[in-house]
Amino acid sequence: MSTPALKPVKPRKPRNRLHLLATVVTWVFWFAVAATGFRIIEALFGQGHSIGVGGPAYALENICVSTAAPLLPHGGVLSHWPGLAPGVRATWTAADVCTAHPIAGQALAYTLTLLPVDLFRLGALYLAMRLARAAARDGVYTARAARLVLILGWWLLAGSLVAGFAEGLARLNLLGQLTAWHLNWAHWPSSWGTSLTAVGLGLIIFARIMRTSAGMHADLEGTV
Repeated sequence: MSTPALKPVKPRKPRNRLHLLATVVTWVFWFAVAATGFRIIEALFGQGHSIGVGGPAYALENICVSTAAPLLPHGGVLSHWPGLAPGVRATWTAADVCTAHPIAGQALAYTLTLLPVDLFRLGALYLAMRLARAAARDGVYTARAARLVLILGWWLLAGSLVAGFAEGLARLNLLGQLTAWHLNWAHWPSSWGTSLTAVGLGLIIFARIMRTSAGMHADLEGTV
């Protein structure tokens, strides 16, 4: 009686999904680079600029900054506005400050308001691209992947704060060039940037878990 031949173990198939993810993230990164470059050029030499401080931006054919309540020297109260119920009054505490013919310094100041968030976004996409490529090449349970997740987490945690601070400072600088008001730290925008500190903190914690899992995975492969 012959012993049945053992079938050879088939090699693992390539991680098609991870390779596809790495390709998609790479294309997104380079598209963002091109879009950011076009946006900076358009901000310096083009038209259609708008920016919001403490509120949404509006599509105006000028360089504009939407001032929040603390930035206005005074507000206005309307008690006879159509649609208001008896005894109700509306208060306006914001305005759009625009220039139809910006000079070079104002165009540069507007461009500086775009750079912090754009550079922060490009940095996050670059780190995500490196992480996707490393996972596609070596797998998820590696020390390298855990280290890249940790770097991405710190970038989101600290970078969002730095980008938001720089953006607020640039907006104050732009407003100072469009007005004659005396501006100081008390007029800092009440809302600026996008905060991803919670996401960054979560990735930092997840990176610690990944590092432990990578060590356990390496030990298991060594015993097989």
